[in-house]
Amino acid sequence: MAKKEDNKFKDYLDYEPSIIKFLDGEQTKLAEKHIIIIKALRINKNMTAKEIHDLYIDEETKKHRYTIKTIYRYLEKLEEADLVKISGHRIIEGKRLSEQLYTRTGNIFFKAKKEEVYPDVKEKKKEFHKKLHTVLQEISDSPVIEFKDFDNLLSQKSDFEQAFNKSVVEKISKSKALTELYSEMDIDEVNYINDLISLLLVIIEKPELIKKIQKIYKD
Repeated sequence: MAKKEDNKFKDYLDYEPSIIKFLDGEQTKLAEKHIIIIKALRINKNMTAKEIHDLYIDEETKKHRYTIKTIYRYLEKLEEADLVKISGHRIIEGKRLSEQLYTRTGNIFFKAKKEEVYPDVKEKKKEFHKKLHTVLQEISDSPVIEFKDFDNLLSQKSDFEQAFNKSVVEKISKSKALTELYSEMDIDEVNYINDLISLLLVIIEKPELIKKIQKIYKD
């Protein structure tokens, strides 16, 4: 059992989260709903319910936006979804009772595709592609390829990026250097780097798709 010591408390830990955890649609939706807790546990690793409760203090009134019972209910739902787990307990100086500690079940959460989480995303993407198609038509003297082909190209690019993103994440735990690097980064850095790597891999590994995208304008 690992032990973390401080002048005022000692943490006794008996659970080590995995480096990576792949989430399904329902887990992704729940993680996004409780993103404040999920992000805080990414940074602090192990927290008590009281510490998590303090994340929800209104800056103006200086009062908690929710009761501690509500926080326990949130944590219970996250536990049931295998996103959060009790990792040990904390003994605080001057207190007889210990406090449970909570942590994420994975240091890095790889979310499901947005289409798997929100059914209307596919249609929204199509609407976005239509607007993009219109913009390209208006800013150039050359005609743009038909929308159906345009939409298909962008959808393929998105699918390839998602696949490359997943392959990158799968390799992290197999490399000591990558594990150490990713463990030090915050989630925004992780997402930015993975998204950029995925885009570069599409350019490098799928030159035929890039050539088709380059020919969006008709000759």
